[in-house]
Amino acid sequence: MVKQKTTLTLLQRVEHLFKTVIGKEELYVPVRDDALFSILLQETEHVATQHEDADLLVMMDGATACELKNGEEMAKKARAIVLLDNGKPLPWEPAANLVKHSCAPPLHRNDRILLLLSKTISLVLFRQRAHHTGPETREDFHGGWTVRRSTVTLLAKALLDVEKELLLPAPPPNADIEDRISSAMMRLTSLHAGALESREQNAAVEKNDLLSILEILKAISTKRHAHDILYAFVEQIARIIPTDRCSIVRVWEENDSKGHVLVSHENENLRDCVITLDKYPELVEVINTGKTVLINDISSHPLTAEVSDALQKAGINALMVLPIVKKDKHVGTLILRAARRQGQFTVREASFFQIVSEAAANALERAHLFESIQLANERLEQLAITDGLTGIYNRRYFHERFEHEFERATRYKLPFSCVLFDIDDFKWINDTYGHLVGDVVLKEIAERMVACTRRVDILARYGGEEFVILLPQTDRQGAAIEAERMRSVVENFSFSQIADDQRITISVGVACIDLDTMKESDNLLRAADVALYEAKKRGKNCVVVYREPNKEKQNEH
Repeated sequence: MVKQKTTLTLLQRVEHLFKTVIGKEELYVPVRDDALFSILLQETEHVATQHEDADLLVMMDGATACELKNGEEMAKKARAIVLLDNGKPLPWEPAANLVKHSCAPPLHRNDRILLLLSKTISLVLFRQRAHHTGPETREDFHGGWTVRRSTVTLLAKALLDVEKELLLPAPPPNADIEDRISSAMMRLTSLHAGALESREQNAAVEKNDLLSILEILKAISTKRHAHDILYAFVEQIARIIPTDRCSIVRVWEENDSKGHVLVSHENENLRDCVITLDKYPELVEVINTGKTVLINDISSHPLTAEVSDALQKAGINALMVLPIVKKDKHVGTLILRAARRQGQFTVREASFFQIVSEAAANALERAHLFESIQLANERLEQLAITDGLTGIYNRRYFHERFEHEFERATRYKLPFSCVLFDIDDFKWINDTYGHLVGDVVLKEIAERMVACTRRVDILARYGGEEFVILLPQTDRQGAAIEAERMRSVVENFSFSQIADDQRITISVGVACIDLDTMKESDNLLRAADVALYEAKKRGKNCVVVYREPNKEKQNEH
C-alpha cells in the first residue's frame, strides 16, 4: 500500500523553509488577526501601486487577488504577475504580463499570499485560516509578513519552479547591507508584536477571569443557606478551573484533631463528613498560619512527605489549600481544598481562588445573618403559639387550628372530636403544696399528654388547669377510648412533687361533631364543656361523652 503524502499548507511550508534552510524562526512578524491582515493587505497593495520600478514582480493567489481593491492597477505597474493557483480566477481581464503557476504541492484553498519583489522593495504577506469541527467549532488564524530581501527571495524561489525563477529581479548591489538592516528591524518588530500579543492575551485572560468570578457571584448570590452557598461555590470553581476534587472543610478550634467536610463538588448530598486532620498536613498548615498552601508536587514537598504515598494512591499530584473564613465564632475556620491528578496550579489560579474565596466569605456572612434572622423569627413564632409554662400550644393558636379543622371536617363530612379536661381539686394542690408545685404538676401532665397523643392531634392549654385536645378523623367511640386512656395515665402517674399516697386525677368531657346540629366550632367546644361539667358533677376522675339531649341522655364511659 502506497502511503499518501500529506499536503502542507502555505504557512507550514513557510515555517519549514525558515527553520531548515535559513535556520531562524524570527524572520517574519506573526499576524494572528483577520482584521489586521486585511489592513496590511491594503497597505501592501498601496505600496505596489505607488511603485515605479520596472522590474517589479508580484506573486499572489487568486483569492487574494479578489480581495484587492486596485489589483488591476497594481498589475499594470508590474513586470510580471505570477498567479498561484488555489482555485480562484483573477477578477480582472488578464494582461500579457500574467504568468499562471501551479505550486507543487498546490496551495490550500485557505492559503493567502501577496509577494512584492524589485530592486528597491521586498515584501511578503501571507496567512492561513483553519476551521476545526467537533464538540466546539472554532477557527484558527495564522499568518505573518517580512521585508527581509533574502527571505522574500527564498520564499519566491520555493514557490516557483526553476524555469520561472528567471522572473525574479536581480538583487541590488547593497543587498547584504539591506538584509542586515531589515533583519534587525524584523527582530525588533517581531519582539514588539509578541509583547503586544502577550498583553492582549493577558487582557483576555483577565477578562475571562472576571467573567468567571461574576458567574460564581451570580451562582452564590441566589442562595440563602450556608450549605447551598458552599456547594454552588465548589461546583462553579471545579467547572471553571479544572480540579479533580474541590471541597470545603471546617475546623472549629485550632487544636482540634478532627475536621468536617461540609461540601464536595463530587457529591451534592455530602454533609459534615468527619476526617482526621493528621492525615491532612496541608489543612493543619493553613489553620496554623492562616495562609494559602500551594503544593505542585506532593512527592517532593516537605509538608506532604509523610502522606505522599496515600495521596498518590488517591491519584492526587497537586494541592491548593486556602482559608475562606478564619476562626469565626459562628462557623469556625473554613478551608477550600482543591486537588489535581495531573498538572500544576498556577499563580494566576491561586489569585483567582483568593478572590472568589473572599466573595464566598461575604456570601456566608450574609447567609449566617439571614439564618440568624430566620431562626429568631421561628423562635418568635413559636413563642407566639406556645404556652410559656407547659410548652404546648396556647389558647390563641388552638382557636386558629380549631376553626381550620372544624371547617375541613364539615366540608368533607369527616369525623372530628374535641376532648376537654380539667385537673381535679387543683386549688387544693396550690393551697397545700404552693403554686410552684402546682406549676410542676401542670408541666408533668402536659408531658404525659404529649406522649399519649398522635402527631395529628392538637394539644393545648386552654387556661389555668384546663386542657383541650382536638382529634381529627376520630369518631365518638374512638375519642372516648382515647380520653379514658389519658385519664388512666394521669391517675397512675407518680408526680415528682406530690406525695405517693396523694393521687392527681382529671375529669374529661368528650364531644364529637354532629353535622346536622353543629354549624359552628363553638357548638362543638360548648358540647365538650357541657360533658366536662357533667363529669365534675358525677364525682370527678371520669370521662363523659356528650350526646344531644333530644337523642340520648348523657352517658358515663
